[in-house]
Amino acid sequence: MPDAAPFSELTRESLPRYVRQQLRPGGGSRPALVLVEDQGRRAVVKDYRPSSWLIRALAGPWLLDREERIYRALAGSPGVPRLIGRLDRWALVVEHIEGRSCASYADGELPAGFFDRLREAVEAMHARGVVHCDIKNRANIVVAEGGRPYLLDFASAFTRGGGWNPIRWALFERFRVDDLRGVMKARLLVGQLWNQQDADFAFRRSPAERVVRAVRDCARWAFKLLTR
Repeated sequence: MPDAAPFSELTRESLPRYVRQQLRPGGGSRPALVLVEDQGRRAVVKDYRPSSWLIRALAGPWLLDREERIYRALAGSPGVPRLIGRLDRWALVVEHIEGRSCASYADGELPAGFFDRLREAVEAMHARGVVHCDIKNRANIVVAEGGRPYLLDFASAFTRGGGWNPIRWALFERFRVDDLRGVMKARLLVGQLWNQQDADFAFRRSPAERVVRAVRDCARWAFKLLTR
């Protein structure tokens, strides 16, 4: 009888058997991040159960529903971790990508080809109707084995959606440009293609991005206030 697929028997009750490391404790508005392993495969459990009662009851499940839909829309897209599944309404399980954060590299350490591949992965994601919206945070870019780029954390991602919605499509186009700015910013911060034109493109914040950041910061402040 063949062995069960990795993580097929992972449940809330069996979770402690699979845990290898707590990557981040949960609390307040933040989910816990836990590294798990089964049959030599590793995954990350994003778990809102340790968060405050308000996040656990309302926002956490809604955020995970949204993020799960995005991972399913991007299944098989290059540079996107594989969705393993839902542990329960409070936790999502995603493939763990071994590698280093792009933010940990110094000038000249990464070849220019890495950023070409990163841009290709971002454009493939856009072709699926998804924008990441937080690529400028280089901690969300991982350099995996063989110099392959991966994008992490789709909590802030935005989808174009189906049908004709001019406002949503306009926002999607604006955020698409901001994703490409994030790729350019990452390239510039490790000393590649540095010139004023590149810098102006990479570090300029569009009105749409400023609005989204302001809304996100207000939401985080409200969550922290409500979950103290």
